[in-house]
Amino acid sequence: MKQIFAISLFVGLSCTSSWAAKSHFTSLNLQLDEIVKLDTVYIDLKNDPDFKFQNNLRWYQDKKLELFGIKNSKNEIYIEPLFYQIESFIEGVSIVSSDDFQGAINDKGEIIIPFTYEELQTSSEYKIAFYEGGKWGFFNTEGKKVIPAIYDFVGSYSDGLALASKDQLFGYIDHKGKVVIPFQYDYASNFEDGQAQVEVRFQSFTIDKKGTKVAN
Repeated sequence: MKQIFAISLFVGLSCTSSWAAKSHFTSLNLQLDEIVKLDTVYIDLKNDPDFKFQNNLRWYQDKKLELFGIKNSKNEIYIEPLFYQIESFIEGVSIVSSDDFQGAINDKGEIIIPFTYEELQTSSEYKIAFYEGGKWGFFNTEGKKVIPAIYDFVGSYSDGLALASKDQLFGYIDHKGKVVIPFQYDYASNFEDGQAQVEVRFQSFTIDKKGTKVAN
């Protein structure tokens, strides 16, 4: 069994909560209102091995089951230990694991992406990358496939564009999957503040969102 507790190792990460359900659960309906009020999780592995939450809820691991759950400040079980791996809620979605597969739940405890995927990426600009059949595509945060798995690699959405690759070349797609900047780079980065770093034949330079070179 997996003993990894994945909650995105960012100090002070703003999220709603983090938890996952086994694949045979269709909805947990656990009255998450107390958890979903924009908690801030502070991770301190040395002094706080139970990953305490500001609202007095904390993670714990059942030593026999080797699964994670949540307890309240009175050490009472708030959510049963059902979870193999959990990520922080980002944009109302948490990537979760059951056995060797990943899925996703929303902040109501509803499974929006079934536990059938080898890998999912944390939501960015309300898109969740998924890996299927050796290729990458995107779900939206409602669990609908909006871009088919046709890319060799995808990055996170930023500034409205996502880095993607085909045939060992990189380019950029928009939220509808339309190719905005052609697959022509040997290397490329995600956009940040309207610019990205790219490389062609060992020559690096900066482009804007139209693919125009703006700096070396």
